[in-house]
Amino acid sequence: RRRASPPPVGRSESTPRAPFRELGAIEQTDNLRVQTIRPLLSPACAIEEIELPLQSKRLVLRARCDISAVVQGDSDRLLVLAGPPAVHDPSEAMEYAARLAALAAELESEILVVMAVNLSRSSSDADDDDAAAAPGGGWAGLVTDPRLDGSVDMNSGFRAARRLLLDIAQLGLPTAVEYVDTITPQFVADLASYALVGARQAGSRAHRELASGLSTPVGFQGGATSADAAVDAVRSAASGHAFLSVSKQGVAGIVQTTGNRDGHLVLPAASAAEAAEAACGALA
Repeated sequence: RRRASPPPVGRSESTPRAPFRELGAIEQTDNLRVQTIRPLLSPACAIEEIELPLQSKRLVLRARCDISAVVQGDSDRLLVLAGPPAVHDPSEAMEYAARLAALAAELESEILVVMAVNLSRSSSDADDDDAAAAPGGGWAGLVTDPRLDGSVDMNSGFRAARRLLLDIAQLGLPTAVEYVDTITPQFVADLASYALVGARQAGSRAHRELASGLSTPVGFQGGATSADAAVDAVRSAASGHAFLSVSKQGVAGIVQTTGNRDGHLVLPAASAAEAAEAACGALA
C-alpha cells in the first residue's frame, strides 16, 4: 500500500487567501488591526502628582462608612446620588458641586447626598458597547477625550479627573463614579466614596471581580426589564475572587480579593416598585 504523503509546507495555488486585507507580512500575526499603542501614565504617578490631602481622605472614608451604614440598614438616612448627565467642563462641574454641597449640608440629618461625577460615557447612554466613540460619534468622556478633538489624550484626562474629584472633595462633598472599564478605578478610586456599575456591565465577570475588591460600597444597576444580572452581581461581588489586573505601578498582576459586603441594587426609577419586589424575592 502507498503511504500517505505529509501535506506540503507553505501556500499552494489551491490554498484560499485570507478574507481580510489586514494580513501583512507572513511573519506578523498579531496587532493586525491595531493602529497605535501609546504609553499610559501609571496610576501611582498620577496619584503622586495629584495627591489627596489628609482632610479630604477623612471625608472620603467617613462618607464610605456613612453609605455603608445606609446600605446595611444601620442608618435611617436616605442616600441620594445627584449629578449632571456628563461632566467635562471643570468650572461648570464645580459650580454645580458648590450648590449641591450647600444643599447637602442643609439636609444632612435626613439625606446623605453624594455627587455623581460621570467621567466616561455611561453604558446606559451609549448606543453600543464602545465607551470611546469614534470622532464625530458623540461625547467619549473627560478621561477618554479631554480636549474634545479626537486626540484621545487619556494621560491628560486622568489628571483632569483627579483634579476635579479632589476639588469637589475639598468642598466637603463626597463623590460617586461609574466604572465603565476596569482600569480607571486604579486612577481615581482613592478619591471616590461610592462606585456604580452600569446595567450593561453588571453581567460582566470582570466588573463583578473588580467590585469584589473595591474599597467603596458599589451599586449595580438593574436593567429596564430585569434585575437578574444585577442580583447575580451582588452575590458574586460579595465573595472573594482571583483575577488578572493592573497594579498602581501599571504592571500586570494577579489580584486576590476578600469580597465586598456593601454591594447592592440600583433600580430604574420608572419601575422601581415592581423591580424592588422582584429583586427582594431573588435575594431572599
